[in-house]
Amino acid sequence: MSLYEIVLPSLILLVEILIYYLKLNQIHLEIEKVIGSITFMFLWWVPISTPLSEKFRNIYFSLFWLVICTLWLTIPGDFKMSILPLLVFTFIQIIRLIFKWVYKREPIPLLISKFITHRYSKIENRESDKNDIGFSILVFIIGGFLSIFVVN
Repeated sequence: MSLYEIVLPSLILLVEILIYYLKLNQIHLEIEKVIGSITFMFLWWVPISTPLSEKFRNIYFSLFWLVICTLWLTIPGDFKMSILPLLVFTFIQIIRLIFKWVYKREPIPLLISKFITHRYSKIENRESDKNDIGFSILVFIIGGFLSIFVVN
């Protein structure tokens, strides 16, 4: 695992422990809500809309992310909001495995923005193609609809 793959989930885990500590001791600060919202957005939206999901092919990173999402279940008061990061993680893993089964290679997730930019994957030793664009758009659209469906 690279340093990035270790530091990023570790920071999220530390923030979750801080939020859990503040809630456990009934310390109600405005910063707790802000930090909780930012953490929730990172756990839920970033894997859907960025290439972070490429890191999920690493078993250690996936297990660490699973622990983070499971810990997040205990923090917020609203169950719908707390289950969403875990559902998104599971959804991305299932879609990734289906893509790998159909195309016999791992997808290269792309950043969803105004313009699609291609990426080169050193692991796959290839540049992204139209199938990878389709994968990224599919994850983004279905992940967004899944989020709307769960929250409502």
